[in-house]
Amino acid sequence: MQIEKYPLKVTLSKSGDMVYFSQLDVMHILERALRRADLPLYYTQGFNPHVKISFHSALKLGQEGNIEVTLYFSKEVSSEQLEEALQPQLPAGLNL
Repeated sequence: MQIEKYPLKVTLSKSGDMVYFSQLDVMHILERALRRADLPLYYTQGFNPHVKISFHSALKLGQEGNIEVTLYFSKEVSSEQLEEALQPQLPAGLNL
């Protein structure tokens, strides 16, 4: 049985003290924030399921800028719902 997935492309801005966090750290921070936001996340299938997130590019360590990310959900989520639920869960320096 295949679960339907709904992609939503967002842009994260990384600034302030967050520039000292690597791309892998940002990925873990975003994954934890998504779980805390209690959104209908899409999980990969298989033995060790994890949240499906696709980063389109990476920023170098110590560099401010924007990161395009595609988040996958199991139900339709609007960009307004996502921002309302996720932004309070993100640390200072990481904004939608």
